Amino acid sequence: MNKKLTTLTSGTAILALAGIALVGCSSDSGSSQNKDCTPAHSGLSTAAEGKLTVGVTDTPPFSANAAGGAATGLDIDIAKKLAEMECLDVAYTQATYANSIPMISQQKTIDITTGAWYPTAERNKVVDFSGPMYTDSMSIVSKDGVSTVAGLESLDAVGTVDGYLWTEDLKSVLGDKLQTYPSSVELQQDLLNGRVGAAVDSYGVQVSEYKDQTDYTVKIAEPDNRVVASVEPAQTVFPISKENSGLKEALDADLKKMREDGSLAELVKSNGFDESIVVPAETDLKIIG
Repeated sequence: MNKKLTTLTSGTAILALAGIALVGCSSDSGSSQNKDCTPAHSGLSTAAEGKLTVGVTDTPPFSANAAGGAATGLDIDIAKKLAEMECLDVAYTQATYANSIPMISQQKTIDITTGAWYPTAERNKVVDFSGPMYTDSMSIVSKDGVSTVAGLESLDAVGTVDGYLWTEDLKSVLGDKLQTYPSSVELQQDLLNGRVGAAVDSYGVQVSEYKDQTDYTVKIAEPDNRVVASVEPAQTVFPISKENSGLKEALDADLKKMREDGSLAELVKSNGFDESIVVPAETDLKIIG
């Protein structure tokens, strides 16, 4: 994208390259690979031999820590599929947006981290990225099914979360009509209480947050050149160590195959998303910033 980020944001959180914490690690007992399994790529080096160690941020519906050391979410399902293709077990480590990158680049205790990460130029100074998986689109939730920026202009008040790719552009278009919030929680409260007529947020977040709100409709925003993120949504990736090119190349190839054979689209659909958010197989990774 040609829009420059001033903060290290993912679709749902701010990354601070500090605050390293000690966390526990657990294995997914259901992921043990058959001894006769043939990996798609040989000789891979991982943080723990025979395992793909995954940092799990609490960012539903993309990833979340679950009881008993398990994990759930779209990114988790993708990571499990990648591990299966490489005949690796899966080990989960609780992580945050503050400590995930140091755990990969400095501590080297995890191989990848989950939570709809954007491939920003700032992050790329420290870590590498897997090939793109799906787009985290700008979406609009309202009672009237608003799906355009022009539709937002007709409302008295619109809310969004501060720090997203589209926030500054929306400020230029909507002016004082736009109210910004520190998180999706406060934004949802004001929408449900009628203080704003529509909420602009991450598509994945809104699908999860409004699944039981039958009076509200979530729509992926239609392209509008005044708001760059509506025209070119951010791709999502798994951050990977710059020192582990073998793992990056393997996961890149595996993700490309998943995009080609439809298995990634199936995982996207099974997690409640529209399969149109899957990045086409031939699409290159686009660094933001």
